[in-house]
Amino acid sequence: SVTVRTDGTIYVDEKQISIENLAAFLKKKAEIDKDTGILLFADNSLLYQELFRVLDQIRIAGLNRISLQSEAEQQP
Repeated sequence: SVTVRTDGTIYVDEKQISIENLAAFLKKKAEIDKDTGILLFADNSLLYQELFRVLDQIRIAGLNRISLQSEAEQQP
């Protein structure tokens, strides 16, 4: 799963990753499992342009099966 917080922080399976490394990281995962799908969690208040940046990286990685879930921002 990929999670994007309101501040733009990205996590893949709970490991923090930069937007610059996201496509390469996901591409490696996809090479292991060709049927890899992505469950994308995004905070409700995330800006659309941030969400689309992440979606673009997922597509660059060659992954087209994406399920988008929204979640309320978590309080500390």
